[in-house]
Amino acid sequence: MEIRNIRWPDDWDRIAEHIRLVHGPGDVDFLTRWYGAFPGFDPADCFVIDGAQGEIAAHVMVVPRQIRIGDSLIPTGEIGVVGTLETYRGQGLARLLIERALQRMTERGDALGLILGIPNFYEKWGYEYAVGLYLTSYESGIDLEHALRANRMDQSHSYQRRAAAYLGLRGQEVSVRRFYSSDLAAVMRLYDLESARGHYLLARDQATWEWQLGFLADIGRYDQDDFLVAEVDGEIVAYLRMVSSGQVNWFLENEAARFSIIEYAGDHPDAAEALLGAAAQSARDYNAERIGLFVHPESRLMRHALMHGGTRREFTGAGFLRLHDLPRLLALLAPTLEARLAASCFGAGGELRVTTEEQTAEVALGGAGPVISLELPAADFVRLVTGWFGVDDLAAGHVAEDDRDRLDVLFPKGEPRLAIADLL
Repeated sequence: MEIRNIRWPDDWDRIAEHIRLVHGPGDVDFLTRWYGAFPGFDPADCFVIDGAQGEIAAHVMVVPRQIRIGDSLIPTGEIGVVGTLETYRGQGLARLLIERALQRMTERGDALGLILGIPNFYEKWGYEYAVGLYLTSYESGIDLEHALRANRMDQSHSYQRRAAAYLGLRGQEVSVRRFYSSDLAAVMRLYDLESARGHYLLARDQATWEWQLGFLADIGRYDQDDFLVAEVDGEIVAYLRMVSSGQVNWFLENEAARFSIIEYAGDHPDAAEALLGAAAQSARDYNAERIGLFVHPESRLMRHALMHGGTRREFTGAGFLRLHDLPRLLALLAPTLEARLAASCFGAGGELRVTTEEQTAEVALGGAGPVISLELPAADFVRLVTGWFGVDDLAAGHVAEDDRDRLDVLFPKGEPRLAIADLL
């Protein structure tokens, strides 16, 4: 069967019908509003195989993404909306389309591939768990009665005074208000800082931010009162995003929180405390008994929530990444790797040489210095790049003992996550 690009928008009705039949009526409204509307949509990234009756038998698309590693932006192709009509299954159509999508990623210059899909299926193309998802059969949260204690520290009470000191509260006046479009530049800076730490792996430019907010409003997952900013001396120092209109964690079905904080950025202690308090007041207005916490476990907000009685779940669901172009990836990572080395006791200098099953590449890390070598599976190198793995997680023999300390600096272990707002 022949693979072709979609004819846009002429194929729209048939694509919508294909989505309805393959993905079900529960997803059709969401996907058809999203399809063709997101920034960077290109019909050249979308592939179909026609059926015998003129219907679309199978479909796949490459969604343009950017993954942030430190200060480096890595072009990434996400394979999405993969599906085959039931009458055409078992003929290898999905395999053909995925291989064509991988070819398209090469044409686009993608260094990494991303997919959020079925375990034990995509590994044959080199995909492996390398980034966490907040969606899982567990979720962090805080009961409303505990959250309402936020921003109410009584300095005359010994325990609360000590708790305030532990959190670093300085008693600064914080103004919490709803987000306006004029706040976007300040919010983007805060998100980028959080993203550079690995707390949110997907980068967002202005067009993506604006589209995302409009899309979430369109599907009923956002209104202006769900997005709060905190100001200190007229400067936005933190923000918080909520979903107040129902559960967002579909893995938990009826057990998930019906009111959730889905994103937070900022380091200011008084702002974090004030925002948590404001979110609790909002949850009370919606008669929520519990607030889901889909924020990074190392975020400032999580620290405050735990102090007030929140529960942190350690387990994370996982998304798949694939090493697509090693030389391009290393070239784009070079500024971040060099900066990490320069800030360490070793100082900048040297060369990183990476060898996987199919590719070898080298990158200079400043001036003269030692050659740091890695020989390992591509899947493990992607995990190392994102921070899903640390050097100690690699199998014996992949790291020379003399290189271990420098590699620890170049690839610090973390808890990389995809923001839930990018998945809704």
